[in-house]
Amino acid sequence: MKMSWSRRNLLAGVAGSWLMEALLPRHLYASYLADGHGEIYRQIGIRPIINAAGTYTLLTGAVISDKVREAMSEASRCFVHLPQLQTVVGARIAKMIGVEAALVTSGATGSILLATAACVTGKDRQKVRQIPDITGMKSEVIFPKAQLKGSYNHAARSVGVRLVEVETIEEVKSAISPKTAMLFWTNILEVQGKITRKEFLAAGKAASVPVFNDAAAELPPVENLAGLVREGFDLVGFSGGKGLRGLQSTGLLLGRKDLIEAAQLNNNPNDDAIGRPCKVGKEELMGTLAAVEVYLSRDHEADLSLWKGFMESIAHDVKDVDTIKTNVYIPSPGGGPGGGHPIPYLKVQWDQSKLKLTYQDCARQLREGEPSIEVNASREAMDLASYNLFPGEERIVGLRLREILRDAVKKS
Repeated sequence: MKMSWSRRNLLAGVAGSWLMEALLPRHLYASYLADGHGEIYRQIGIRPIINAAGTYTLLTGAVISDKVREAMSEASRCFVHLPQLQTVVGARIAKMIGVEAALVTSGATGSILLATAACVTGKDRQKVRQIPDITGMKSEVIFPKAQLKGSYNHAARSVGVRLVEVETIEEVKSAISPKTAMLFWTNILEVQGKITRKEFLAAGKAASVPVFNDAAAELPPVENLAGLVREGFDLVGFSGGKGLRGLQSTGLLLGRKDLIEAAQLNNNPNDDAIGRPCKVGKEELMGTLAAVEVYLSRDHEADLSLWKGFMESIAHDVKDVDTIKTNVYIPSPGGGPGGGHPIPYLKVQWDQSKLKLTYQDCARQLREGEPSIEVNASREAMDLASYNLFPGEERIVGLRLREILRDAVKKS
Protein backbone atom coordinates (compact mmCIF):
# COMPACT_ATOMS: atom_id res chain seq x y z
CA MET A 1 0.00 0.00 0.00
CA LYS A 2 1.40 3.38 -1.04
CA MET A 3 1.24 6.17 1.52
CA SER A 4 0.69 9.81 0.62
CA TRP A 5 2.01 12.40 3.03
CA SER A 6 1.41 16.10 2.72
CA ARG A 7 4.21 18.53 3.47
CA ARG A 8 2.00 20.40 5.91
CA ASN A 9 1.20 17.28 7.96
CA LEU A 10 4.83 16.30 8.20
CA LEU A 11 5.93 19.77 9.23
CA ALA A 12 3.28 19.76 11.93
CA GLY A 13 4.89 16.67 13.41
CA VAL A 14 8.55 17.68 13.43
CA ALA A 15 10.39 20.99 12.99
CA GLY A 16 13.18 21.19 10.42
CA SER A 17 14.18 18.93 7.57
CA TRP A 18 17.33 17.71 9.36
CA LEU A 19 15.22 16.37 12.22
CA MET A 20 12.69 14.96 9.81
CA GLU A 21 15.42 13.09 7.96
CA ALA A 22 16.68 11.65 11.23
CA LEU A 23 13.27 10.55 12.49
CA LEU A 24 11.42 9.36 9.38
CA PRO A 25 11.97 6.17 7.38
CA ARG A 26 13.63 6.86 4.02
CA HIS A 27 10.47 6.34 1.98
CA LEU A 28 8.48 8.84 4.07
CA TYR A 29 11.25 11.45 3.95
CA ALA A 30 11.39 11.03 0.18
CA SER A 31 7.63 11.50 0.03
CA TYR A 32 7.97 14.72 2.02
CA LEU A 33 10.56 16.11 -0.40
CA ALA A 34 8.51 15.21 -3.46
CA ASP A 35 5.35 16.78 -2.06
CA GLY A 36 6.93 20.22 -1.68
CA HIS A 37 8.95 20.13 -4.90
CA GLY A 38 8.51 23.12 -7.25
CA GLU A 39 5.30 24.48 -5.78
CA ILE A 40 5.53 27.74 -7.77
CA TYR A 41 5.28 25.77 -11.01
CA ARG A 42 2.47 23.56 -9.79
CA GLN A 43 0.42 26.67 -9.11
CA ILE A 44 0.36 27.43 -12.86
CA GLY A 45 -0.20 23.84 -13.95
CA ILE A 46 3.42 22.91 -14.76
CA ARG A 47 4.91 19.77 -13.29
CA PRO A 48 8.47 20.35 -12.02
CA ILE A 49 11.00 17.59 -12.53
CA ILE A 50 13.80 15.93 -10.63
CA ASN A 51 16.75 16.17 -12.98
CA ALA A 52 18.86 13.03 -13.09
CA ALA A 53 19.65 13.57 -16.78
CA GLY A 54 21.96 16.59 -16.99
CA THR A 55 22.18 20.33 -17.62
CA TYR A 56 20.26 20.24 -20.88
CA THR A 57 18.66 23.44 -22.15
CA LEU A 58 15.45 21.47 -22.68
CA LEU A 59 15.41 20.78 -18.93
CA THR A 60 16.20 24.43 -18.06
CA GLY A 61 19.91 24.05 -17.41
CA ALA A 62 20.92 24.32 -13.76
CA VAL A 63 19.57 25.90 -10.57
CA ILE A 64 21.24 29.12 -9.44
CA SER A 65 22.70 29.65 -5.99
CA ASP A 66 21.32 31.98 -3.34
CA LYS A 67 24.20 34.41 -3.93
CA VAL A 68 23.33 34.65 -7.63
CA ARG A 69 19.66 35.13 -6.80
CA GLU A 70 20.48 37.88 -4.30
CA ALA A 71 22.80 39.66 -6.75
CA MET A 72 20.07 39.72 -9.38
CA SER A 73 17.52 41.03 -6.92
CA GLU A 74 19.81 43.84 -5.80
CA ALA A 75 20.73 44.71 -9.41
CA SER A 76 17.07 45.02 -10.36
CA ARG A 77 16.47 47.96 -8.02
CA CYS A 78 18.24 50.78 -9.90
CA PHE A 79 19.50 51.96 -13.28
CA VAL A 80 23.03 51.87 -14.71
CA HIS A 81 24.71 52.58 -18.04
CA LEU A 82 24.59 49.19 -19.78
CA PRO A 83 27.77 49.37 -21.94
CA GLN A 84 29.74 50.50 -18.90
CA LEU A 85 28.34 47.61 -16.86
CA GLN A 86 29.18 45.13 -19.63
CA THR A 87 32.76 46.38 -19.72
CA VAL A 88 33.30 46.38 -15.96
CA VAL A 89 31.68 42.97 -15.40
CA GLY A 90 33.70 41.49 -18.28
CA ALA A 91 36.94 42.90 -16.87
CA ARG A 92 36.21 41.58 -13.37
CA ILE A 93 35.33 38.12 -14.68
CA ALA A 94 38.48 38.04 -16.84
CA LYS A 95 40.63 38.96 -13.84
CA MET A 96 39.00 36.32 -11.61
CA ILE A 97 39.42 33.58 -14.20
CA GLY A 98 42.88 34.70 -15.32
CA VAL A 99 42.29 35.44 -19.00
CA GLU A 100 42.87 38.53 -21.13
CA ALA A 101 39.23 39.51 -21.66
CA ALA A 102 35.67 38.31 -21.13
CA LEU A 103 32.17 39.12 -22.28
CA VAL A 104 28.86 37.95 -20.83
CA THR A 105 26.72 36.69 -23.71
CA SER A 106 23.19 35.49 -24.28
CA GLY A 107 24.08 31.83 -23.78
CA ALA A 108 26.83 29.70 -25.32
CA THR A 109 25.13 29.95 -28.71
CA GLY A 110 25.24 33.72 -28.38
CA SER A 111 28.98 33.33 -27.86
CA ILE A 112 29.24 31.41 -31.14
CA LEU A 113 27.41 34.12 -33.05
CA LEU A 114 29.44 36.96 -31.54
CA ALA A 115 32.75 35.10 -31.89
CA THR A 116 32.09 34.49 -35.57
CA ALA A 117 31.01 38.09 -36.14
CA ALA A 118 34.11 39.36 -34.34
CA CYS A 119 36.40 37.28 -36.56
CA VAL A 120 34.62 38.48 -39.71
CA THR A 121 34.32 42.20 -38.94
CA GLY A 122 37.09 42.91 -36.49
CA LYS A 123 36.52 46.40 -35.08
CA ASP A 124 35.45 47.86 -38.41
CA ARG A 125 32.10 49.50 -37.66
CA GLN A 126 31.09 49.58 -41.32
CA LYS A 127 31.51 45.80 -41.51
CA VAL A 128 29.58 45.43 -38.27
CA ARG A 129 26.66 47.24 -39.86
CA GLN A 130 26.95 45.29 -43.12
CA ILE A 131 26.80 41.66 -41.96
CA PRO A 132 25.26 39.18 -42.72
CA ASP A 133 26.08 40.62 -46.14
CA ILE A 134 29.78 39.72 -46.07
CA THR A 135 30.70 41.02 -49.51
CA GLY A 136 34.36 42.00 -49.45
CA MET A 137 35.01 40.29 -46.09
CA LYS A 138 36.48 36.99 -45.01
CA SER A 139 33.65 34.58 -45.65
CA GLU A 140 34.64 31.05 -44.61
CA VAL A 141 34.77 29.13 -41.33
CA ILE A 142 36.62 25.82 -41.26
CA PHE A 143 34.74 23.09 -39.41
CA PRO A 144 35.53 19.40 -38.77
CA LYS A 145 32.91 17.40 -40.66
CA ALA A 146 32.76 14.76 -37.92
CA GLN A 147 31.63 17.43 -35.44
CA LEU A 148 28.69 18.72 -37.48
CA LYS A 149 26.19 16.42 -35.76
CA GLY A 150 25.55 17.76 -32.29
CA SER A 151 27.18 21.13 -32.93
CA TYR A 152 25.53 24.55 -32.86
CA ASN A 153 27.07 25.88 -36.05
CA HIS A 154 23.83 27.54 -37.18
CA ALA A 155 24.77 30.49 -35.00
CA ALA A 156 28.00 30.88 -36.98
CA ARG A 157 26.20 30.57 -40.31
CA SER A 158 23.81 33.33 -39.22
CA VAL A 159 26.66 35.79 -39.70
CA GLY A 160 26.66 34.91 -43.40
CA VAL A 161 29.76 32.71 -43.55
CA ARG A 162 30.11 29.42 -45.39
CA LEU A 163 31.26 26.34 -43.48
CA VAL A 164 34.20 24.56 -45.09
CA GLU A 165 34.04 20.95 -43.93
CA VAL A 166 37.29 19.06 -43.37
CA GLU A 167 38.08 15.51 -42.28
CA THR A 168 41.86 15.43 -41.79
CA ILE A 169 44.50 17.84 -40.55
CA GLU A 170 45.92 17.94 -44.09
CA GLU A 171 42.52 19.14 -45.33
CA VAL A 172 42.47 21.81 -42.61
CA LYS A 173 45.80 23.20 -43.77
CA SER A 174 44.76 23.09 -47.44
CA ALA A 175 41.41 24.76 -46.70
CA ILE A 176 42.93 27.78 -44.99
CA SER A 177 42.99 30.72 -47.40
CA PRO A 178 42.64 34.52 -47.43
CA LYS A 179 38.87 33.90 -47.18
CA THR A 180 39.18 32.10 -43.84
CA ALA A 181 37.72 34.09 -40.96
CA MET A 182 37.87 31.47 -38.21
CA LEU A 183 38.44 27.82 -37.33
CA PHE A 184 35.54 26.33 -35.32
CA TRP A 185 36.17 23.54 -32.79
CA THR A 186 33.61 21.82 -30.52
CA ASN A 187 35.42 20.67 -27.40
CA ILE A 188 33.06 17.91 -26.28
CA LEU A 189 33.23 16.31 -29.75
CA GLU A 190 37.02 16.00 -29.84
CA VAL A 191 36.84 12.21 -30.12
CA GLN A 192 34.76 12.51 -33.27
CA GLY A 193 36.77 12.20 -36.46
CA LYS A 194 40.48 12.10 -37.24
CA ILE A 195 41.59 15.58 -36.16
CA THR A 196 42.91 16.25 -32.66
CA ARG A 197 42.36 19.48 -30.79
CA LYS A 198 46.10 20.11 -30.62
CA GLU A 199 46.50 19.69 -34.39
CA PHE A 200 43.52 21.91 -35.17
CA LEU A 201 44.75 24.67 -32.91
CA ALA A 202 48.29 24.46 -34.26
CA ALA A 203 47.02 24.78 -37.84
CA GLY A 204 45.18 27.98 -37.00
CA LYS A 205 48.16 29.42 -35.15
CA ALA A 206 50.54 28.66 -38.01
CA ALA A 207 48.25 30.54 -40.41
CA SER A 208 47.44 33.38 -37.97
CA VAL A 209 43.73 32.55 -38.19
CA PRO A 210 41.60 32.84 -34.99
CA VAL A 211 40.49 29.53 -33.51
CA PHE A 212 37.22 29.38 -31.57
CA ASN A 213 36.37 26.59 -29.11
CA ASP A 214 32.74 25.87 -28.28
CA ALA A 215 33.12 24.58 -24.72
CA ALA A 216 29.51 25.19 -23.69
CA ALA A 217 29.14 22.24 -21.34
CA GLU A 218 32.80 21.76 -20.42
CA LEU A 219 32.46 22.61 -16.72
CA PRO A 220 33.58 20.81 -14.66
CA PRO A 221 36.53 20.66 -14.49
CA VAL A 222 37.01 24.20 -13.23
CA GLU A 223 40.44 24.27 -14.88
CA ASN A 224 38.78 24.52 -18.30
CA LEU A 225 37.68 28.11 -17.67
CA ALA A 226 41.21 29.45 -18.03
CA GLY A 227 42.91 26.34 -19.39
CA LEU A 228 41.44 26.33 -22.89
CA VAL A 229 42.36 29.99 -23.43
CA ARG A 230 45.86 29.41 -22.07
CA GLU A 231 46.15 26.42 -24.36
CA GLY A 232 46.03 28.91 -27.21
CA PHE A 233 42.42 29.23 -28.35
CA ASP A 234 41.72 32.80 -29.36
CA LEU A 235 38.09 32.63 -28.20
CA VAL A 236 36.30 30.13 -25.97
CA GLY A 237 32.56 30.02 -25.29
CA PHE A 238 30.90 28.57 -22.18
CA SER A 239 27.29 28.24 -21.12
CA GLY A 240 26.35 30.26 -18.06
CA GLY A 241 23.52 27.93 -17.11
CA LYS A 242 25.19 24.52 -17.02
CA GLY A 243 28.15 23.58 -14.82
CA LEU A 244 28.73 27.22 -13.92
CA ARG A 245 25.24 27.22 -12.34
CA GLY A 246 24.42 30.74 -13.46
CA LEU A 247 21.53 31.98 -15.57
CA GLN A 248 20.46 29.71 -18.43
CA SER A 249 20.04 32.80 -20.61
CA THR A 250 23.74 33.71 -20.25
CA GLY A 251 27.12 32.54 -21.45
CA LEU A 252 30.76 33.56 -21.34
CA LEU A 253 33.04 34.44 -24.24
CA LEU A 254 36.67 34.46 -23.15
CA GLY A 255 39.91 35.20 -24.98
CA ARG A 256 41.86 37.83 -26.88
CA LYS A 257 41.07 41.40 -25.91
CA ASP A 258 40.87 42.69 -29.48
CA LEU A 259 38.41 39.97 -30.48
CA ILE A 260 36.31 40.43 -27.34
CA GLU A 261 36.12 44.15 -28.16
CA ALA A 262 35.06 43.27 -31.71
CA ALA A 263 32.43 40.89 -30.32
CA GLN A 264 31.07 43.71 -28.16
CA LEU A 265 30.76 45.98 -31.19
CA ASN A 266 28.55 43.29 -32.75
CA ASN A 267 26.57 42.89 -29.53
CA ASN A 268 23.57 44.49 -27.84
CA PRO A 269 22.89 47.38 -27.16
CA ASN A 270 24.39 48.53 -30.48
CA ASP A 271 21.28 49.11 -32.55
CA ASP A 272 22.67 48.26 -36.00
CA ALA A 273 24.46 45.02 -35.13
CA ILE A 274 23.70 41.35 -35.66
CA GLY A 275 23.85 40.78 -31.90
CA ARG A 276 21.19 43.36 -31.04
CA PRO A 277 18.70 40.53 -30.23
CA CYS A 278 21.28 38.97 -27.86
CA LYS A 279 20.26 41.14 -24.92
CA VAL A 280 21.73 40.47 -21.48
CA GLY A 281 20.15 42.61 -18.78
CA LYS A 282 21.75 44.23 -15.74
CA GLU A 283 20.30 41.51 -13.51
CA GLU A 284 21.82 38.76 -15.64
CA LEU A 285 25.18 40.53 -15.83
CA MET A 286 25.45 40.86 -12.06
CA GLY A 287 24.07 37.35 -11.59
CA THR A 288 26.75 35.95 -13.90
CA LEU A 289 29.46 37.84 -12.04
CA ALA A 290 28.21 36.28 -8.80
CA ALA A 291 27.98 32.84 -10.43
CA VAL A 292 31.64 32.98 -11.48
CA GLU A 293 32.66 34.08 -7.98
CA VAL A 294 30.71 31.21 -6.41
CA TYR A 295 31.97 28.64 -8.89
CA LEU A 296 35.63 29.55 -8.44
CA SER A 297 35.28 29.36 -4.65
CA ARG A 298 33.47 26.01 -4.53
CA ASP A 299 35.04 22.90 -3.01
CA HIS A 300 34.96 20.89 -6.23
CA GLU A 301 36.31 17.73 -4.59
CA ALA A 302 33.48 17.87 -2.06
CA ASP A 303 31.02 18.23 -4.94
CA LEU A 304 32.38 15.09 -6.59
CA SER A 305 32.16 13.17 -3.34
CA LEU A 306 28.56 14.29 -2.78
CA TRP A 307 27.54 13.42 -6.34
CA LYS A 308 29.18 10.00 -6.12
CA GLY A 309 27.20 9.37 -2.94
CA PHE A 310 23.96 10.18 -4.80
CA MET A 311 24.71 7.56 -7.44
CA GLU A 312 25.76 4.95 -4.88
CA SER A 313 22.52 5.53 -2.96
CA ILE A 314 20.37 4.89 -6.05
CA ALA A 315 22.44 1.82 -6.91
CA HIS A 316 21.88 0.52 -3.39
CA ASP A 317 18.12 0.98 -3.69
CA VAL A 318 17.84 -1.25 -6.76
CA LYS A 319 20.58 -3.78 -6.11
CA ASP A 320 18.23 -6.51 -4.85
CA VAL A 321 15.97 -6.43 -7.94
CA ASP A 322 16.38 -9.53 -10.11
CA THR A 323 18.97 -9.25 -12.98
CA ILE A 324 19.80 -5.60 -12.19
CA LYS A 325 23.39 -4.50 -12.72
CA THR A 326 24.65 -1.05 -11.73
CA ASN A 327 27.92 0.79 -12.27
CA VAL A 328 28.93 4.18 -10.88
CA TYR A 329 31.36 5.66 -13.39
CA ILE A 330 32.96 8.82 -14.72
CA PRO A 331 32.69 9.06 -18.54
CA SER A 332 35.76 8.98 -20.73
CA PRO A 333 36.15 12.01 -23.01
CA GLY A 334 33.34 12.01 -25.55
CA GLY A 335 31.88 8.78 -24.24
CA GLY A 336 28.45 8.18 -22.73
CA PRO A 337 25.63 10.65 -22.16
CA GLY A 338 27.91 12.98 -20.24
CA GLY A 339 30.43 13.37 -23.04
CA GLY A 340 33.68 14.23 -21.32
CA HIS A 341 32.15 15.50 -18.08
CA PRO A 342 34.33 14.19 -15.24
CA ILE A 343 31.40 13.71 -12.88
CA PRO A 344 29.79 10.55 -11.46
CA TYR A 345 27.08 8.84 -13.46
CA LEU A 346 25.14 5.65 -12.73
CA LYS A 347 24.59 3.05 -15.42
CA VAL A 348 21.64 0.72 -14.81
CA GLN A 349 21.14 -2.40 -16.91
CA TRP A 350 19.06 -5.56 -16.75
CA ASP A 351 18.42 -8.74 -18.68
CA GLN A 352 15.60 -7.70 -21.01
CA SER A 353 14.87 -11.33 -21.90
CA LYS A 354 13.86 -11.89 -18.26
CA LEU A 355 12.71 -8.42 -17.26
CA LYS A 356 10.19 -7.36 -19.91
CA LEU A 357 10.94 -3.65 -19.72
CA THR A 358 12.90 -1.49 -22.15
CA TYR A 359 15.14 1.29 -20.89
CA GLN A 360 13.09 3.85 -22.79
CA ASP A 361 9.86 2.58 -21.24
CA CYS A 362 11.37 2.73 -17.76
CA ALA A 363 12.45 6.33 -18.43
CA ARG A 364 8.93 7.13 -19.64
CA GLN A 365 7.41 5.76 -16.43
CA LEU A 366 9.83 7.84 -14.36
CA ARG A 367 8.89 10.93 -16.38
CA GLU A 368 5.15 10.34 -16.17
CA GLY A 369 5.13 9.42 -12.47
CA GLU A 370 4.88 11.70 -9.47
CA PRO A 371 7.24 13.37 -9.04
CA SER A 372 8.43 13.51 -12.63
CA ILE A 373 12.02 12.27 -12.96
CA GLU A 374 14.24 12.71 -16.03
CA VAL A 375 17.04 10.25 -16.87
CA ASN A 376 19.02 9.29 -19.98
CA ALA A 377 17.87 6.13 -21.75
CA SER A 378 19.18 4.33 -24.82
CA ARG A 379 18.63 0.86 -26.24
CA GLU A 380 21.61 -0.44 -24.28
CA ALA A 381 21.26 1.12 -20.83
CA MET A 382 19.81 3.78 -18.60
CA ASP A 383 22.25 6.42 -17.33
CA LEU A 384 21.63 8.84 -14.48
CA ALA A 385 23.57 12.06 -13.92
CA SER A 386 24.43 13.21 -10.42
CA TYR A 387 25.16 16.92 -10.53
CA ASN A 388 21.66 18.36 -10.82
CA LEU A 389 20.24 16.43 -7.88
CA PHE A 390 19.60 18.09 -4.55
CA PRO A 391 20.36 16.18 -1.34
CA GLY A 392 17.41 13.90 -0.66
CA GLU A 393 16.28 13.68 -4.28
CA GLU A 394 18.50 10.65 -4.84
CA ARG A 395 16.22 8.86 -2.40
CA ILE A 396 13.15 9.72 -4.43
CA VAL A 397 14.83 8.55 -7.62
CA GLY A 398 16.05 5.31 -6.06
CA LEU A 399 12.70 4.41 -4.57
CA ARG A 400 10.73 5.26 -7.72
CA LEU A 401 13.14 3.30 -9.88
CA ARG A 402 12.98 0.30 -7.56
CA GLU A 403 9.18 0.45 -7.59
CA ILE A 404 9.08 0.40 -11.41
CA LEU A 405 11.63 -2.40 -11.68
CA ARG A 406 9.94 -4.58 -9.05
CA ASP A 407 6.60 -4.11 -10.77
CA ALA A 408 8.22 -5.22 -14.03
CA VAL A 409 9.60 -8.33 -12.30
CA LYS A 410 6.11 -9.28 -11.15
CA LYS A 411 4.75 -8.92 -14.69
CA SER A 412 7.59 -10.84 -16.39
